[in-house]
Amino acid sequence: MDLGRSTLKVLVARTGNALLFFGAIVYFTRALPADRVSAFFLYLALVGLLSIPADLGMRGALEKRLSEGGAPAETLGSALAFKAVSLSVVCVAVVTAGPLIESAIGMPYTGLLVAGLVAQEFGRTYVQAVRGELRVGDTAPIELCRRVVWVGIGVLLVSRGWGARGILVGHVVGRTVEFCWAFLRCRTPIGRPSLARVRSLFAFSKYQTVTAVGGRVYQWMDVVIIGLLLSGRYVSAYEVAWQVTLLVLLLSKSIELNLFPQISRWDTEASTARIESTISRALGAVLFVSIPALVGAAIYAEPVLSLFFGPEYVIASTVLVILMVEKLFQSYNDIVGTSIRAIDRPDLSARAVVVSVGLNLVASPLLVLSIGFEGAAIATGTAWFVNAAMQTRYLSRFVEIGFPLRLVGWYAVASVVMGAALLAVRRAVPVDGVAVLLAQVGVGVGVYLLVSAAIPRVRTRILTPGIAVIRG
Repeated sequence: MDLGRSTLKVLVARTGNALLFFGAIVYFTRALPADRVSAFFLYLALVGLLSIPADLGMRGALEKRLSEGGAPAETLGSALAFKAVSLSVVCVAVVTAGPLIESAIGMPYTGLLVAGLVAQEFGRTYVQAVRGELRVGDTAPIELCRRVVWVGIGVLLVSRGWGARGILVGHVVGRTVEFCWAFLRCRTPIGRPSLARVRSLFAFSKYQTVTAVGGRVYQWMDVVIIGLLLSGRYVSAYEVAWQVTLLVLLLSKSIELNLFPQISRWDTEASTARIESTISRALGAVLFVSIPALVGAAIYAEPVLSLFFGPEYVIASTVLVILMVEKLFQSYNDIVGTSIRAIDRPDLSARAVVVSVGLNLVASPLLVLSIGFEGAAIATGTAWFVNAAMQTRYLSRFVEIGFPLRLVGWYAVASVVMGAALLAVRRAVPVDGVAVLLAQVGVGVGVYLLVSAAIPRVRTRILTPGIAVIRG
């Protein structure tokens, strides 16, 4: 697998995904009342939380075992059999608890919740099966198509008066398209399930489940806590700020998806030197993006929220900046965490998740009650920092982590220069419209790239290889 080209494909698709989602959220927040939009976010939160017991880490285990090679058909058949049982149990529980769930969401959408969960689980299972075949780049158009379908149908139905239900229908249809396409792209046939393969999968998935719980807690627990302790207005504002900061993770997530199966294969071949070199280069790449993004967020948080989503969302300006710090830690952790799991030590990754999630669950409600919904962002950022520190310590036991300290220092210098230029530009030209905002962001990107290009180490380690990948 060509890591550079595959990562570029995923990055392009994920950028398209993010822009589509960003545009859709802008439209939905303006077309629907805040409480209807919060119902959609709560629906996504429930789907995310329910996917944990429905999957029990099996998707990650399937990708890991397929990337190692050996009895792929039997492995896929065993994973699907396990998935069918766990998903059936969860769906029955959801239907039984339907009235309670509908009361929590505020809308009668149990049927859509079950349909969305089933489509999502089988779709994502086959997507990760394709990745396990070391064909991560082939999943890029599948994920982009899923988002196009969801946004297209959601916007159409909302404009026709369907309200929040239209967004959910679009989500279900998009996931169904994802499943059909991934099923057709997967080259591994469905073999006969075996108890030995289920045990092998479960040996990995039991720890992957803990990691998945941590991911869902980080992603949705803040929304749930804010929804319980504050009003729906704060839920929508916090989630909008969260979605904006996710743009920073486009590169790290794209690299993470490609690193996992490749490092897994190298680990079976004992290619330690290649693993170490790749981790160092990956860390240098992701921090090249997340450090200047933090500076930009500190300058433009308020106008971004006001101009794109409306003045009622400006209350999340401080939250956006805090979450951008959290995304700095998370982008680093995306590389380190996936490397630990890829060398078949998901138990260590799970241990770090347990500690950090416990910290988040305790700190988040306490801080929300004491200082407001900014406290949820502080708790999450602190938890990610602890997680990253622990994962780094664990990974260093097996490979040497060549942290690019000098590169990070130069990134900071270039970011400070960029920030100074943007402050001067903003004083001279007030941000009174989307066009002006985008133009100033473009100026900031240009200044950062020019300063970076003038630094030999950054030019040779980051910019030149990046241009080579783009040119193919």
